[in-house]
Amino acid sequence: KQWYQRRVAITAGDTWKMFRICVVLLTVLTCVSTIQYETCNEIFGDGWTCNEDKLCWYGCTKTTAGLLKGYCWSQCNGAGTIEWDGPAGTCNTQYHLNTNIEWCWLNGGKLCSSNSDCDSARDNTCSGPCSVG
Repeated sequence: KQWYQRRVAITAGDTWKMFRICVVLLTVLTCVSTIQYETCNEIFGDGWTCNEDKLCWYGCTKTTAGLLKGYCWSQCNGAGTIEWDGPAGTCNTQYHLNTNIEWCWLNGGKLCSSNSDCDSARDNTCSGPCSVG
């Protein structure tokens, strides 16, 4: 007989083995899918601080051609909102645009020289639209 004409008998042992494999795969997928709601986007974080409550990176600008140096900013959801199914008010922990973060200037943000200076403003709303950069 040709390979496509062979009949394969599935035994009870085979069924049990397939069931165990499916359970393991579902467990792994469940664990992986819940991780995205526990920490900020791992692609970023180069010297930034994670707002654990909102899953958003935030910090103090260090260099932007000298014009806006020293202001508080936060990650936000612009285009990333489309594919984000996480808790309301949290940042997308998976989305990026060519490894660029979506961010905004924070309302009530004061002049800063380090990320810790922005701790009091990290939960504030954006003072303008969410940008990519």
